[in-house]
Amino acid sequence: MATATRQEPPSPNTDFWFDDGSIVLVVEDTAFRIHQSILDKHSDVFADPSTAPQSRKDADSIEGCPVVHLNDSLADFTDVMKALYEPFHFDKLSSEADLSTLISFVAGILRISTKYKLHRLRQKCIAVLQTKFPSTLEGCDALLASGYKYVSSTIVRAIPLARETNVSELLPWAFYISANISTDALLENPILSWRDKALCIAGKNQLWEMQKSMTHRFLFDFSKALTCQHACQSRLPQSMNWRRAEELRASPHPLHLFEDWDSLKVCAKCLELVQLQHQKGREQLWKSLPSVFHLGSWDEIQKDQNR
Repeated sequence: MATATRQEPPSPNTDFWFDDGSIVLVVEDTAFRIHQSILDKHSDVFADPSTAPQSRKDADSIEGCPVVHLNDSLADFTDVMKALYEPFHFDKLSSEADLSTLISFVAGILRISTKYKLHRLRQKCIAVLQTKFPSTLEGCDALLASGYKYVSSTIVRAIPLARETNVSELLPWAFYISANISTDALLENPILSWRDKALCIAGKNQLWEMQKSMTHRFLFDFSKALTCQHACQSRLPQSMNWRRAEELRASPHPLHLFEDWDSLKVCAKCLELVQLQHQKGREQLWKSLPSVFHLGSWDEIQKDQNR
């Protein structure tokens, strides 16, 4: 007669095993004895009896506390416990931290806080990531002015994380900067879905067209001002040669803030006109950036993200 194998009790996480804790959460055979009141305060899921994870009927209590088994990553859940119980947990992040460090720090907290509706923790994670993925043109300009250099392998980590946690505000800029990744590298990438690879590649071509026709048109198809004081139109074609155009086509950057106005060598009236066209073009492109990658509008993104 076969005997039943006795299941080993979960190992306590000594950092989060409180003598006055009122509930035991088990994640990957590790037990956390924490406070139900803390969970209820931060999590809409745990606070609502109709959605809160329940104890198994066959599970014994531990030290008088109900035991709830959660199907989550131990590393992710441990990060959330640190964020809940250590008041200055986010202060560990340096203001100079690169994107890879930011993603590694907040990814687990963002996943768990999204799943269990820990709204304040979720918003904190989003705010951290938005320092590298702006959702306003002003934020974009501040980031460009900082001279921050992205690493392609980190960009492609951000896209599936944003998809998984429904933080769509990060996606327009993430897709935008993916235009600097070569097509071959995008196709070979094992992290991105095929849908997102297609959006990156199609978006790259559309950004190039928008750079030529909207934000930097004066470099490709210059039209002088009606009040032009000189023969400006005959001078400007020298400002863009085929080699530079090919470089931009391979890695378009229509939101680049053009500043080398002296190189155009045009009169004051024409300069005023092209500067206005450049400013309006960048504003128009930013407004339509989500639609370039089939994400709807900025308003639709924000509504979906906050529902």
